[in-house]
Amino acid sequence: MKVKKADDYQSWFIEEGNEALLIDPWFDLSLVDGKGWFLQRKKEKKSHLTEDEIFQVKNIIITAPFEDHLHLNTLKEFSKANIWCSSQVKSILLKKNLKNKIFELSSSNLIGNLEVRAYPAGFPYNTTAHCLYILNKEGFGVFHEGHVVNKKVIQNNDIKADIAILTAEEVKFFGLLTLSMNLKNTMIACNLLEAKKLFITGSNPLKNTGFINHFLKLNKLDNDFIDDKIEIFYEAGSSFFS
Repeated sequence: MKVKKADDYQSWFIEEGNEALLIDPWFDLSLVDGKGWFLQRKKEKKSHLTEDEIFQVKNIIITAPFEDHLHLNTLKEFSKANIWCSSQVKSILLKKNLKNKIFELSSSNLIGNLEVRAYPAGFPYNTTAHCLYILNKEGFGVFHEGHVVNKKVIQNNDIKADIAILTAEEVKFFGLLTLSMNLKNTMIACNLLEAKKLFITGSNPLKNTGFINHFLKLNKLDNDFIDDKIEIFYEAGSSFFS
């Protein structure tokens, strides 16, 4: 299995055998067309995938119905790929008349060469988003949570992962409601998963702009909580081969 951070934010590429899947791809220089008064983010490079990697993409998973996870312009560039998502996201995609085949995620899905188990995301996203447990035939596992880990999901389902893809730069709504975890809580989640490699998603939220920022408290990565036993991958294009 190959895991690669496909951009500088929260797009993910997972390759197994001769095909690959994407998670929440945003491959454009702007997150939103126009000024993006509510939420906007700019970047210098659309993606860090090669042409060969893009050609391998047969499936796409959308974990949440928000525009920084559900990027319609990118999905239109992968019109032949299957899309896997919640019923809420499926309804949005059908209204937009996408040509893709669309499947609803269940507790266990065979997606290409991988088994993907979908669980409710942590609060406050538990009714709108999914976290993912991705396994190949050898049992190599990746756990992906784009917001806040629900520890009970990990414990009740006995999830053990070789790689964790988690937030680690805290974002709070009005300074109270946690939308992304800090590194201290991320390390606790990694230890629950017994993951020795951490890929950080939702990177550098301080790059996000727009009206929403008036209500958010944003923090950088807190290096004080780095665990020497856990290897951290942060930069766009970072990858690991099992």
